Amino acid sequence: MLFMGIITWDPKDNEEMNKRYKNWEYPEGIKVVNEWIDIANCRTIIVYDVENTEAYAASMFPWRDICYFDSFPVMDIKEAIKFEEEHME
Repeated sequence: MLFMGIITWDPKDNEEMNKRYKNWEYPEGIKVVNEWIDIANCRTIIVYDVENTEAYAASMFPWRDICYFDSFPVMDIKEAIKFEEEHME
């Protein structure tokens, strides 16, 4: 299932974020579609495919001490419209 995550952190933790990210590898079960950094703020946006809740938890837990996560499921707009047409009346 595809998710979008918005990850934010306090500016005081920016150096620690950079240090950790340089050595970070996503756990098995997480396939990253793409990541973007908000160059004006301490925020990263990521779109990823997650196999299960264990993979999701494994990808978030190591960062919970310095990050805030807002994650939600997403769907390609054309697929969403097709789904709606087929299932909603």
